[in-house]
Amino acid sequence: MMKKIILALLLFPLFALAQSEQYYVTFVKGVVVLQRTKQPLKPGDKLSSDDKLQFKDKTCKLTCISPGKGRFEISADQTKPNSDGELYAVLKSNLLPVANTYHLSTRSLMFEGYEPKTYFRSEETQNRILLLTDQALPIVSSYKIASGNFFFVQYQLNGKTITKKVEHTDKGLLFIPALFEDASGTIHTEKVMLCYQSKETGTARSSVLAEFIPVLATSTNIKEQIALVSKYTVSTDKKIRNTEIASHIFSNYGKIGLEELANLSQ
Repeated sequence: MMKKIILALLLFPLFALAQSEQYYVTFVKGVVVLQRTKQPLKPGDKLSSDDKLQFKDKTCKLTCISPGKGRFEISADQTKPNSDGELYAVLKSNLLPVANTYHLSTRSLMFEGYEPKTYFRSEETQNRILLLTDQALPIVSSYKIASGNFFFVQYQLNGKTITKKVEHTDKGLLFIPALFEDASGTIHTEKVMLCYQSKETGTARSSVLAEFIPVLATSTNIKEQIALVSKYTVSTDKKIRNTEIASHIFSNYGKIGLEELANLSQ
């Protein structure tokens, strides 16, 4: 009898660890260090509910997914600095569930491109627009991009007005990093105006179509995000899975067209 009790006591910590809720990192903003390994976390890493995290600054954020409970997030602004000014948090005490609150429009059956005036506006993402730097963004044909007609971005940087033309291919507009970079290569992350110049009857006219905050990523990066969320989403319902994926991208990056997202999910 005593041997059984001793064995049970020895096995209990292992059983408790096995029962601890598991989470998988899907997105990291800034540097978040896992104290157990002393290493910065990255998408795909596995966490336990008892894990302790260190945020390197107040802008850091992490999102993760539990196969049984859904998506969660934890950010540095939820924590208070200790006596040394360091930001620590235990996962289970600070996780906040992420609700799918984004109103995702239905994909068009006759899709021919996006209307810039509406595409580059999104109150739900605070006008953060996800731009793929290695793929063209399709635009409706009513905007001509030839013979003096073109799109350009304009923003303020160090007290100066920066204006840069948006290049294009026959597939759409190209939002390359150079459009938003300063002389040091730092990406401008404040508001940008998307403008359009048309030349009719020999007179050039420019107009502001929308103001937005550019969020840049490659298609490879977003495909990795899609794969992670898809892998750990329990539901086999395709609609639910797609909603989880879209909500994850919208909340952590910004708005992207559902047609673009569907192409990346293939």
